Amino acid sequence: MPTELESWIILNQVPVIGPARFKKFLDFFGSAEKVLDASLDDFMHIEGIERKTAETIISEREKFDVVKELDEAEKNGVRIIASFMDEYPQTLKTIYDEPPVLYVKGSFDKKDAVAVGIVGTRKITSYGKMVCEYLSRELSNAGIVVVSGLARGVDTIAHQTAVNEKGRTIAVLGNGLSHHYPPENRKLEDKIAQNGAVVSEFGMHTKPDKQNFPRRNRVISGLSLGVVVIEADEKSGALITAKSAIEQGRDVFAIPGNIFSKYSRGSHKLIKDGAKLVETVDDIINEINVLKNFVKKTKDNLKIIKETKNLDNNSVSVLEAITYEPVHIDVLFERIKMPIEKLSVILLELVMNGLITELPGKMYIRKK
Repeated sequence: MPTELESWIILNQVPVIGPARFKKFLDFFGSAEKVLDASLDDFMHIEGIERKTAETIISEREKFDVVKELDEAEKNGVRIIASFMDEYPQTLKTIYDEPPVLYVKGSFDKKDAVAVGIVGTRKITSYGKMVCEYLSRELSNAGIVVVSGLARGVDTIAHQTAVNEKGRTIAVLGNGLSHHYPPENRKLEDKIAQNGAVVSEFGMHTKPDKQNFPRRNRVISGLSLGVVVIEADEKSGALITAKSAIEQGRDVFAIPGNIFSKYSRGSHKLIKDGAKLVETVDDIINEINVLKNFVKKTKDNLKIIKETKNLDNNSVSVLEAITYEPVHIDVLFERIKMPIEKLSVILLELVMNGLITELPGKMYIRKK
């Protein structure tokens, strides 16, 4: 008898069961295990399920070898998770059609909740490459995760730059993880998995067929707080990602480009339709409060680390007790329980080092 996770994996491979129908079955039967046990009559009691569909489900669920799938995943260093598990990314749970199952090479992290998607044309220009490198580099250095689709062009540059900057990046694929597509990115896949994740909702042996990529695109936007489109023609898959982002309540950004290039038309159309025009990385960060607050907190923490690097433990204790609101020496004495003579010496040193300011009346305040 398959476990609940194995039951989810099996149902995920049945062609006529998409995310919405998957939820419907879980609501009706209570568990994936019970869906596997359901008879034809059981399925016929569900509103909207035709007899042919029920027969297909029963037939397909019997064909799939879940043990073989798990062995293949293990052989490739892939972990399979379902949306009921803690490891499943919380941001993805907020979309209406989240994938029931994800195949993951690498790992998810709490940091992945602060992520931006970067997408665009496979036929990237030198201008697009420069912009993509700039945005991916700046986002990575700010501690923001870069999400893309590992395709040629913009996706590859976005991932590679994040890896070069030792930042986290997530690649969402439109094929099973037994396949490496495009083949030239196999080494990049491995590097991404070392400090990020390579992800797919498709079974291990699923080929990179054209119809898989629109489904892949909604996962890119679903994992992101906002999506940036860098160079896209009017029929680009990047516009599908942007459309998914809008439907999911995510912010959409676009890079203005050369008015004579067809690879600017998609981006310019998005801007005309209300996407935020991006000139600098701050245009993205300042538009999304979660990013803005995260970056501010990160900068404050880095500043504290820098400030305290050459201080002894007593000096660090005094500095940490002083905030951006004025505080009297007597209050510091009570907080730290340090002899007043020693405290006075440390306060003088912190003033001389430019870390705090002494105000009239023996009041002290942290320098911004």
